[in-house]
Amino acid sequence: MVTGPAEPVLSPGVPFAPSPFEVTWLQAPLPPASPSGPGAWLLLTDEHPAALGRAVALALALAAAGDDALSLPRDDLGELPGFLAERPVRGVVFLTGAPYAYHDPEAAQELLLSVLDVVARLGPGVRFHLLTQSRGEPGLLFLRGLVRVLAVERPELRACLVDFDARADLEFLARELRSDASDDDVRWRDDVRYAARPARVPFAAEVPGGPGAYVLTGARGPAIARRLAGTGATRIVLSGRSPLVLSGVDTVVVPGDLAAPGVAERLVAAATADGVPLRGIVHAAGAPAEDIEAVWRHRVLGARRLHEATAGCAPEWWLLCATASPADLASATAGAWLDAFAAWRRVRGLPATTVHWPPDLPTFP
Repeated sequence: MVTGPAEPVLSPGVPFAPSPFEVTWLQAPLPPASPSGPGAWLLLTDEHPAALGRAVALALALAAAGDDALSLPRDDLGELPGFLAERPVRGVVFLTGAPYAYHDPEAAQELLLSVLDVVARLGPGVRFHLLTQSRGEPGLLFLRGLVRVLAVERPELRACLVDFDARADLEFLARELRSDASDDDVRWRDDVRYAARPARVPFAAEVPGGPGAYVLTGARGPAIARRLAGTGATRIVLSGRSPLVLSGVDTVVVPGDLAAPGVAERLVAAATADGVPLRGIVHAAGAPAEDIEAVWRHRVLGARRLHEATAGCAPEWWLLCATASPADLASATAGAWLDAFAAWRRVRGLPATTVHWPPDLPTFP
């Protein structure tokens, strides 16, 4: 039975939806604590004041349970391997600060690189926890993608993301760390523990095309444009594409880097010229998977630019496309950001849905 909040990955009325799944949250009480002697924990933070305060409170909660909590300043991160070798540490915990600190994609990307720096210095035998108080902020929830990748690339870390609300009792978080539970994506809400689980949702068969304007980004833009043209689209605007001729459709190409200031605004202005209503957006921009900065710039920052550009003319639907690959760090984390961003928009009454393409899905000329 689903008792926690659901985060739909797909929703009815959105075209080209091949994988009808969503993330649901099931109540998952902690297992009974197994007898164990006192342990030691290493607490790291992003140095935001809120994170430092939580680290102190968590250290006191761990001490009350009989454990020790140590801290290592970010400036001394290079000493982490030696620090861990000198003493038995049960786990390393990275605490993040206030969610507004990561509202901008650039700040979220910097956080990702900081966490990766920590992970690269961890050896076997140490469990890794990420503790966030996200309040739905995509700039923190994207860490779910990192945890999925670490489950494949660094399974010995048994990485876990624990998100908690403002009312969370630090005693419960201390119990979470000490329980050694197997869940890797956990939420505490009103002191109730939920674990993420995938679930199927009804397939979305409707294709909401028809008269109106559509903005398309990414290599699959021409193929999607042809499909929309077949539904009676009035105008199709593509980002950075070669000229495309579609019978009976006004096609416009706007050159430039979508993540650069002003380009998204030009796309929207071209779509809505002469009063044509903006009906839909397909954001499928991509980049070489091995380049974290490029993938985040095109997919994440590009999505943020489009969000800002449509502040005064929200589309009827918006499809955000990601790559479904748990072994691809850049795509997995950018995709998790897009998932959280779509949920963030829906909470505010704005349309958005994500779809995860298979990594081997071909592009179209």
